[in-house]
Amino acid sequence: MDFSLSDEQRFIRDTIEKFLARECGREVVKKLDEERRFPTDLYRTVAGMGFCGLTIPEEYGGGGPNVLGAALVTEELATVSPVLAGAFSAAAFRGGLTLSTLGSDAQKKALLPKLAEGAHLFSFAVEEPGLTGGAGPFRTQAERRDEVFVVSGVKSCAGLADHADYLIVPVSTEAIDGDENSVTIFLVQTGSGNIRITPAETVGFVSGSFCDVVFDDLVLTREDILGGGEHIGRGRVQMEGIAACANLEIAAIARGIMKGCYEYALNYAKEREQFGQAIMRFGGVQDMLVEMAVSVRVAGDLLYRACWCADRGDPYLEESTMARLRACRDVRQAAMDCMQVLGGYGYANEYDAQRYLRDSLVMLEGTPGTGVLKDTLADCLWAY
Repeated sequence: MDFSLSDEQRFIRDTIEKFLARECGREVVKKLDEERRFPTDLYRTVAGMGFCGLTIPEEYGGGGPNVLGAALVTEELATVSPVLAGAFSAAAFRGGLTLSTLGSDAQKKALLPKLAEGAHLFSFAVEEPGLTGGAGPFRTQAERRDEVFVVSGVKSCAGLADHADYLIVPVSTEAIDGDENSVTIFLVQTGSGNIRITPAETVGFVSGSFCDVVFDDLVLTREDILGGGEHIGRGRVQMEGIAACANLEIAAIARGIMKGCYEYALNYAKEREQFGQAIMRFGGVQDMLVEMAVSVRVAGDLLYRACWCADRGDPYLEESTMARLRACRDVRQAAMDCMQVLGGYGYANEYDAQRYLRDSLVMLEGTPGTGVLKDTLADCLWAY
């Protein structure tokens, strides 16, 4: 087993590290957080590096498949700015990886070249009020009228939907082949007057957004169905691919936050002195730092294995669910330990520990929560 990164992957990681040091320092991110401002210019710089094409095949202008490379970009960005990492993953994962694996030939030709350039952002508009984990049946419905579909309903917690160019939207459709719970996934372009997108006020990820999306008699065609018209009513199978993709990006962001917590706490512990010595020599501080270091390593191993499966073209729902569960569970503890290492300074807004904690809170109890992820993993492991 070879656990080393390729020369290309090391170059990707090193390039992002240099970008963060040069243009995306902690003071820049702190100001964006305070002003609740989306990092548009920083994202454009990242997109200009060409990394958005890592999940896209070469025939469409990308450099992939290199899902592991995209995960490296995501987690490195998340060490300083999880929102910027989310913007990148909105192109590379929600857009590039989803369309590369589930899109029709026409959708790939139309959208993947632009995605490779970072020109489009995508959002998963899956969750609904009162619906746990996007499992369905969905209340958002598409009524078939002659040759078109009229979509009405509400989606919730759609990440960066207010910045997205396209939404990936699963809806209930009329019974097909005797299936009373048929699901069809539509690729919806934003900007229509029949779509209302409202960002929610949140504690963490405040320079990003989680949005409610209302569809009011939105007219779509067969060409708007993800994968093409032949996939009408086949959305539940496609949902596995969407879930696996979402798991990868969230696990990468969570691991990045965890890594950021560890590095931030370690640097502070080296510099902060009490009783004539650096506090990192104290047993309690060492214990927290060691736990963080182990968590970062384990989360990375699980994430990279899932990415390896994806790059090989193997199913990776099981591996990605494990990676997401572990990373999202441990990131919260890492953020709490980071606060503890800084002591009273951990609660001060001028330090990043409080932001890491706020950003970590949404990772596991977002959408879907722990229970749904464990149910998914149980189905993968034991195939009920």
